[in-house]
Amino acid sequence: MSREQRLFSPRADFLAMICACLFSCGNAEDAPVRRGERFDIAEGRLSLILPDGWEKTDLNAGDVVAGFATQDNRSSLFIREMEAGLGGGMQDLLDGTIANYEATFKVRDVGKAKTGDVPGKSRKWPAIFTTVEATVVKGSESFEMRFYLFIFDTGTHLYLVQASTTKPVREARESQIYEFLRSLVANS
Repeated sequence: MSREQRLFSPRADFLAMICACLFSCGNAEDAPVRRGERFDIAEGRLSLILPDGWEKTDLNAGDVVAGFATQDNRSSLFIREMEAGLGGGMQDLLDGTIANYEATFKVRDVGKAKTGDVPGKSRKWPAIFTTVEATVVKGSESFEMRFYLFIFDTGTHLYLVQASTTKPVREARESQIYEFLRSLVANS
């Protein structure tokens, strides 16, 4: 079994998940907290601050620990959680995710991976980040997208944050995505 097969569902399921994330117009639930206030997700293992104009979404509720989208559904962010050590580390997960994007979409560019960290209660946890520019085809339509891939390791869990927005990328949207990512705290 390849690394990608251990980390992800089959390509068809992955494509369905991404397309549903990006293009579904389902009703989003209101967030249980006011914008700008920190709240817990993933049974308290993570916390974040929800930017203005973003709401919780039920899309892919079974596949993610939390999902959020803008009110117009043109930008979204989903957080997946995996046990650490099951099939590799952060770089393996990033490489596998990019390989799935390349197999599913017409990838035009993959940004250079950057390292960083996510704050925790007692220490900082290592993280890796990159962007992917791709054309997503849904039926007879195609959409130019920018994906933001952010992975961090808390020792017990690996977290994959997949954010996206349509192109042309509006500076305000991109700022909100980065604000969202910077607000993440691992409560361990």
